[in-house]
Amino acid sequence: MKVILLSSVKPLGKEGEVVEVSDGHARNFLFPQSLAVPATAEALKKRTEREKIAAGKSNKALSMAGDLSHKLEGHEVLLQEKVSEGGVLFGAVTGKMIASALKKDGFAVDPDWIELKSPIKEPGEYTATVNLPHGFEAEMKIIVEAK
Repeated sequence: MKVILLSSVKPLGKEGEVVEVSDGHARNFLFPQSLAVPATAEALKKRTEREKIAAGKSNKALSMAGDLSHKLEGHEVLLQEKVSEGGVLFGAVTGKMIASALKKDGFAVDPDWIELKSPIKEPGEYTATVNLPHGFEAEMKIIVEAK
């Protein structure tokens, strides 16, 4: 029996694939657990429509990531942090702090995308790499000033 997998099933395949399984396996395991549906003409048509929608979303996300990488390339972020008498920051500058500053500048960046070469613990100028989805990267300048 041919079925369309609704979620990934390790030995059979990934979500959305059409696979051949025994009738008993489909009726007794896959269908009751909502892991698959029979591969009827209507189900195959719906699968094709879902794939087209997903491809459109993927293309849109790809172009948005490319645009964002061009805008972020060379962008400067100014952070003003408290420092001790010795000139050392009380806490290191994190990706979350940088992402928050970028959000104020109008960029939606996930903190996990920001890669610092070394922890920022003193005022000065630093570079950070933003690793965007779909393999895009942007180098930006981080300027840390004493408050």
